[in-house]
Amino acid sequence: MRHKRTWVMAVLAARQHGRGVSFEPAKTGGGCTSSPPRKMYRKAPITMALAALLAVPPRIWSVPPGAPETQSKSAPDPGTVPVPLPKGKKLVLADGTFQMVREYSVQGDRVRYWSVERSDWEEIPSTLVNWDATHKAEAEQSKQDADLKAKIHATAMADIAKEIDVDRSLEIKPGVFLPDGVGFYSLEGKQIYEMKQSLAVSKISKGREVGRILSGVPLIPRKMSVEIPDAHAALRLVTVEPEFFMRPADDREPRFRLLRVQVKGGRRIVENISIQITGEQSHHADDLDFQTWTPARGVFRYTVNQRLEPGEYAFVEMTGEEISSYVWDFGIDPATPKSQK
Repeated sequence: MRHKRTWVMAVLAARQHGRGVSFEPAKTGGGCTSSPPRKMYRKAPITMALAALLAVPPRIWSVPPGAPETQSKSAPDPGTVPVPLPKGKKLVLADGTFQMVREYSVQGDRVRYWSVERSDWEEIPSTLVNWDATHKAEAEQSKQDADLKAKIHATAMADIAKEIDVDRSLEIKPGVFLPDGVGFYSLEGKQIYEMKQSLAVSKISKGREVGRILSGVPLIPRKMSVEIPDAHAALRLVTVEPEFFMRPADDREPRFRLLRVQVKGGRRIVENISIQITGEQSHHADDLDFQTWTPARGVFRYTVNQRLEPGEYAFVEMTGEEISSYVWDFGIDPATPKSQK
């Protein structure tokens, strides 16, 4: 197919120069017979065709028909890449230039510095240094470092915030977020602990009941106690000024009392109750005052009005006039040199 196309082009080129191939019939006489036609060629038609073939550019033979032509393009010049200055600080000289140094010190009338560029100690006369410009450059560098540190901190906070429900999250201290789930939490420094509930049980004083029976005096009040079975709470704190946060299951504000419990016989006494023959009850417990705050809807914060001494404590929820059987207990341990660091 390629050779046929080339031959046609050669013929067309020859015709453009007035040359071609023709056929001429033979002359006939008066007889009744005729001779077949014979070919007549003009001068060198084949020579002209070959010359046209040689004039065809080589691209015809090397590029498939219909293939687009490609042009070589030189790679773009990437340009000059700015090279940042090495990390260090400027020691500005009197002539307006500066040395990038890691540190420097003034020793008499000379300045000794570590050259970042040459990685070696060098000395120059102190009169060659423009101290005003040097101090100004140091202040600008300090400001840039502080801005960069703030941006890094903001980025870190943004990463933390991605994992938090923005509709319920609450930053209770810089960089400290209250967990999203329902529960009671204690804050110690920048650490948040979830407080677990313990079951408190009511027990009748057996000694008081025996005394009532033996004395035959039914007027002796009965005595009950609300106790937590173990002697110590599982959650241990060291700070004497903890804070507490509550996320209830609904938006209601719970009614709490903060009690200091007494350890007795391997158990903790939350409250003692005296019951008169008339049914009237007297409750005896060591209450501590605290403040209630509402930092956000559905979140309650509690701060104690006094420093907490080492011992056992419990938050109890009031249901009417009685204490709920489930309490949030914790203990304060004496501070040690290790914990104060």
